[in-house]
Amino acid sequence: MIYDETDPRSLTKEEIEQVQQFRLRRVIKRVYEASPFYRRMFKERGLTPEDVRGKDDLKKLPFTTKTDLREKAYPYGGEFLTVGIEQLVGWHMTSGTTGVPTVGAYTQADIDLWANLVARSLRTAGVTKGDIIANIYGYGLFTGGIGLHLGAQRIGAKVIPWSTGRTEALVKTIKDFRATVITGTPSYELVVAEKMREAGLDPEKDIELRLAIPGAEAMTPEMLRRIEKELGLTKRGGGAREIYGLTEAIGPGVAQECPFDSHDYMHVWTDHFLIEIIDPETGEVLGEGEEGELVITHLTREGMPLLRYRTRDITKLVESEDDIPYPRVSVMKGRSDDVIFYKGVKLYPTAVNEVLMKYSEVSEYQMVVTKEPQKFLLLIETSSPSEDLRKRIINEIKNVTFVSPEVDFVSVGTLPRFEGKAKRVVLK
Repeated sequence: MIYDETDPRSLTKEEIEQVQQFRLRRVIKRVYEASPFYRRMFKERGLTPEDVRGKDDLKKLPFTTKTDLREKAYPYGGEFLTVGIEQLVGWHMTSGTTGVPTVGAYTQADIDLWANLVARSLRTAGVTKGDIIANIYGYGLFTGGIGLHLGAQRIGAKVIPWSTGRTEALVKTIKDFRATVITGTPSYELVVAEKMREAGLDPEKDIELRLAIPGAEAMTPEMLRRIEKELGLTKRGGGAREIYGLTEAIGPGVAQECPFDSHDYMHVWTDHFLIEIIDPETGEVLGEGEEGELVITHLTREGMPLLRYRTRDITKLVESEDDIPYPRVSVMKGRSDDVIFYKGVKLYPTAVNEVLMKYSEVSEYQMVVTKEPQKFLLLIETSSPSEDLRKRIINEIKNVTFVSPEVDFVSVGTLPRFEGKAKRVVLK
């Protein structure tokens, strides 16, 4: 079926399901014939491509994990490649700070696919050919910068390829070039807003930004609302609309928030990614609306397709309620391995973020959790500390997490600012 891959409304729900079915059978045949890793896995289980003809049959296959990629995909793409190295045009990979990096290998067809999916995401968010985009995602091994750049150019928008750093000069460029869209991590977008105020600029009056496309780190609806407020986006009829992706999937462009989702959900592009939600402890596939770990199967990636890849991201899958027919995943609660076990309680850092971003008095924060002795401390930047503020924060976090933190106020400017992914959690 030929259709406009950049248009989120070019297929009906029924057509999406037909495309998904066809592409699933095709990718199963492809990996069986060309990927040493998956061919071995099929043979070990006595399976052939004929045994996996639909989504329900995927349960016959084991999950692919980050450990598998570290052991069998480095370098080049290793046993996961379904093409020769000579057909690749490049790679992206994770930082590898916790070990061997995970590699994503790309053919030219993969680059074209990626550009189309990011273009579709940007169109879903409201970006048009007339926009000027300040792209402050990092360029390089990280997928954010180049991915957003490719997608923006695919729809004809104008891109300022800033990356990170030199924030004061970035603010001047956003003003002088009359940029209308900013893309980057939510933490860095808030730093940009802070630098605007330090430069004596009023984002509502002196800046023309109308959309922010934050991604690449866990965020909450309250954080998105703070971005909208700090950058003055809603005054111009726009807003902050999250984009989701990961290196192992292809990069940004897996899912996108639309103007109707109210920061709770993102449409996921199921014509290219088959989605399962599983219980992270048992691996059992869960039903619609049940919260669990997101599992992705590539349907169209050429160079390095993955089957049943465990993302570790916690979410749930629900049907669309607007004119975009693709189903939706909820804004990621965090990753299963980000959960902190504190005094027998599962503590999600995103739950803390959700509370603190509601308070205009809070400029920045850091969450410190120690094992010996067990302690949960919040360092909170504020220019207006008070016992009333301390009590309100403690009580609200206790109501959400069932844990009472200690709260220490520090002066504004004391805690780190982040140009890339935020690191607000310190474990000792």
